[in-house]
Amino acid sequence: MHHISIIKQHEGHLLGKHKWSGSKLICDLQVEPLVDIDYESHDYNLHFNFGLHNHSEEAKTITVIMLQTNKPVPETIWQADTPYEGFQKSAITIETILEGYKFDITIDSHSETYLSNTMWSSITAINQRFHKLEKHNSLISLKYGQSANHQDLLAYKLFDKRDLCRPLICISSGSHPAEGDTIATAAIAEWITTTGRSHLKKFDVLIVPILNPDGFITGTNGCNTNGINFFWDFQHRNLEYCPEAYYFWELLKAYPPNIYIDFHCYSTQGKRKTFGPYLKPLLFYSGYLTRNAAQNLANSLQTIPGSKHQTMFSPSSMPHKITQEFNTITFAKYHLHQAMGKQGMSDTALLVMQRIIDAIDPFQLQNQIFHPHGPLKKPIRDKFKQKCFMYRYYLPKTIKKLFRS
Repeated sequence: MHHISIIKQHEGHLLGKHKWSGSKLICDLQVEPLVDIDYESHDYNLHFNFGLHNHSEEAKTITVIMLQTNKPVPETIWQADTPYEGFQKSAITIETILEGYKFDITIDSHSETYLSNTMWSSITAINQRFHKLEKHNSLISLKYGQSANHQDLLAYKLFDKRDLCRPLICISSGSHPAEGDTIATAAIAEWITTTGRSHLKKFDVLIVPILNPDGFITGTNGCNTNGINFFWDFQHRNLEYCPEAYYFWELLKAYPPNIYIDFHCYSTQGKRKTFGPYLKPLLFYSGYLTRNAAQNLANSLQTIPGSKHQTMFSPSSMPHKITQEFNTITFAKYHLHQAMGKQGMSDTALLVMQRIIDAIDPFQLQNQIFHPHGPLKKPIRDKFKQKCFMYRYYLPKTIKKLFRS
């Protein structure tokens, strides 16, 4: 359209094919590879993030049409004056149409506006927030590797040297850049370094706010820059194409966590989704005390009002491999929901952390970690039970796939 240009050079720009038709901007969502793994398919092609620049002397109103099929229509358009300040909930009205959905947007003269259907956070703002905490609140940064595009992979620890008498809680976010879940790790970091600092007498804490920095820069829904969604397809031995997974695995080997919480966030799914944790079957933990601790922690999380847990079993995924290697109790994913708003997401993340802390019995976790990272040797009977579960779980899916082919 004359006088209106599309901005796609900023951090996190995310838009598929598009064209102008008069005052209408007709857009496709950006397409990334589907994750076909463990007999399931995961489609993360849900989001957009782009800017509009009005070069004229007067305000201009345009209609944005997003083309999509069989995907949720978002309830909110998020808006910002710059892509680095944080997107805020707008008053834009969304209308469902046969082709997808549409909305009108007015851009003031000689101004820019940035639009997204998700609560996008820029990597620059996130890093600045953690660097400030590091400077003022005894948060120690740790560069544990580099991404495929040579971005630093950063963790933050709240201990000088591991005290093995204290459980280690590892908290992460930012594997799926469009989800806005870094709000959770930032809120926990600010709390645990200030009013929650007394808890560090009982626990060590390791925080990884951005697992997938390239995705935050180049703009992806769920993949790294090489098209790998490494939450579901955790290629921890693939240094060349998935260094994010490889180096995170090396970090975990250096600091094997007793408990791992990986935050994610529902965005466009609306009321169809409820916040809460993914839980794995208890038989995938070894040792009575560890299984008991996992059950107590899960029960504690389920006391958060309005939350709902889901059972997850996916052998190729990051949390499954972490538990198999270390016997770590995982809550990955813990889904927040953007309908909560920024403050609600922050408050819920702190509730999750507090429920975990309240339910931990450090004695139960002293001999939890598997050899060679810790003292426990995985019993043969546990390996047998887990193999039996996997065969029983996948046999119907295998048969179904054979008949389809």
